[in-house]
Amino acid sequence: MADTVSELPGGKLALSPVFGPGDELRSRAVALGDPTRYRIFEHLLKSAEPVSVSELTEFTRLNHTGIRHHLEILRRSGLIDEYREPPKGRGRPRLLYEASAEAKRGPTKAYERLSLLLIEAMTTQSSVRTIGRKEGVRLATELAPKYSDPVRVIHEAMIGWEFSVTLVNNRDFAAVVLNKCPLESAVNLAGKTVCGLHIGIIEGILSKLQGLELTDFEIHLPKVAACKIELRRHTESAE
Repeated sequence: MADTVSELPGGKLALSPVFGPGDELRSRAVALGDPTRYRIFEHLLKSAEPVSVSELTEFTRLNHTGIRHHLEILRRSGLIDEYREPPKGRGRPRLLYEASAEAKRGPTKAYERLSLLLIEAMTTQSSVRTIGRKEGVRLATELAPKYSDPVRVIHEAMIGWEFSVTLVNNRDFAAVVLNKCPLESAVNLAGKTVCGLHIGIIEGILSKLQGLELTDFEIHLPKVAACKIELRRHTESAE
């Protein structure tokens, strides 16, 4: 992984990492998997102004060397920006840190959502399937009031994860086919983890819906075939 110079608002220059395929997910999972780095990142994310090493030393009670080590890992993961403050008289200008623009935008993409859920699993020492079920319950609570057909809840939830979804919807059975996996690089690296999370999400959604039973969840490598969620209806329901 290399660095490139990017311009921040206000004309500030910062070093930004350039990622290869799959590097970004691994880097951010490692960076935020450490409780101290997660706490530093949260502090920077909530701070209205850039923060110095001295301020972070006071906040964490760690020494400067330890803080700089954690900041470098966060910077190289693309989660924070580092730059020097404008000169103010004599002395070397301080290095300042703030959450990167991408981090401030929040989990708007599939990989960002995946990263946050994996971080939650690591920091709470929960299985990815358990975290997936929790996310599925959240999605069902959000989407179920919008659709009278419970199959559409699963359909829309998977679209939200940026899958290209094909829906086969019959009176007694339904299938949700997940085409063009948006997490292909992650699946190739850690398929059991990523797919386990999505199985948990479907289980969580179904736990909040009535009239549907999961009969099969066909898992395939993205280059081989699309994954397919097969469902059986217990009652009639239409949108």
